Amino acid sequence: MEKIIEKITVSFLILILFSCTSFPALNPPASATQTGPRTIILNGEEISEEDVGGFISWYGQDFIEAGPIIVEVGFFGDPNLEGLGFILYDGGFTGELTYYRRTGLEHRWDWGPNETDYAFVIQTDGTGLYYDFTKVKKGKSTTASAVYICHKR
Repeated sequence: MEKIIEKITVSFLILILFSCTSFPALNPPASATQTGPRTIILNGEEISEEDVGGFISWYGQDFIEAGPIIVEVGFFGDPNLEGLGFILYDGGFTGELTYYRRTGLEHRWDWGPNETDYAFVIQTDGTGLYYDFTKVKKGKSTTASAVYICHKR
């Protein structure tokens, strides 16, 4: 009888633990508005998903430890906005406009004061690679300065 009570207690504690856990993939995406369509702020301007044909996006977490959303990249559903995308920082709803392109099965976003100072690439296996080209000399190459695991929203 004591073993049965112990098993029920352990099961109950596990249930309580997981019922209080928040899973980032299941949380709604960050928005500048609490109700209505999702709104993000890019380069200081509010953009509603209704105005751009929706947001197609991926969120990135630390490759080893997962944890909170660190970055979100995406593009707009409106075909008139082809080639434009966005990056959101720190799991929030603010970020910058980017240039977006798909090459084969990989997705790439470029942005920065000189338009290509930074890049984020999502490989076919969901690995996200962040590149900072601001300290790379012309004609030289670099490796990713951060690696993320990315999931489509």
